[in-house]
Amino acid sequence: MKKDGKFTDDSDTGKGSPAPVGGERIFLPVCVNITYKAILIVGGGRVAAQKLKTLLKYTRNVTVCAPDICPEIQTSGIRCLRQKYSPELLDNCDLLYACTNNKNLNRQIAADARKRGILVNTADDPLYCDFISPAIFKQGEMSVAVSSNGKNVKKSVRWRDKFRQIIEDENE
Repeated sequence: MKKDGKFTDDSDTGKGSPAPVGGERIFLPVCVNITYKAILIVGGGRVAAQKLKTLLKYTRNVTVCAPDICPEIQTSGIRCLRQKYSPELLDNCDLLYACTNNKNLNRQIAADARKRGILVNTADDPLYCDFISPAIFKQGEMSVAVSSNGKNVKKSVRWRDKFRQIIEDENE
C-alpha cells in the first residue's frame, strides 16, 4: 500500500517488505552505477558464488560474510568475513545480496537493509527483493541482460545463451 508516495511495510509478515503492487513485483531493467559502491553478500554457498561471479565482471568491491564460505568464493580474492550476520555489517554497505540458505534470515536481512535505505536482493525470493539479478552476458564494454521479472530464471538463461551465441557467431 502506498502512503505519502512510499510503499508501506507488509504488515502480514512484519519483515519490512514493501507491499507488492497487485500481488506481484514489477522490476524495471536498469544499469546501476556501482563505482565506489560497497557491495555485501551475506551467505557463502552456491547461490552466493553465482552472484559473486556476475559481480566480479563489474567490480571487486565486494565483501562476503558467512560462517562457512565455499572454496570458489575464498579463492576469488575478495574480502571474506567468516562470521554470522549482524546488522552492523550494513554500516558501510551500498548494495546487498541476502543469499543464506535460511529464508527467514534473508527476510530479516532485507528488513534491516531497508531501514537503512540499502537496496537488497533476497536470493530465490523475488517478493522481498528491491532488485533482481538478470541473466547477463558481458563482452568488453557491452552487456546483455535478460530478465523474466523473477518468474522464469531458466528461460532467462536460455535467452541469454541465445544472445551470446548470436554475438559470438557475429564476431567470428
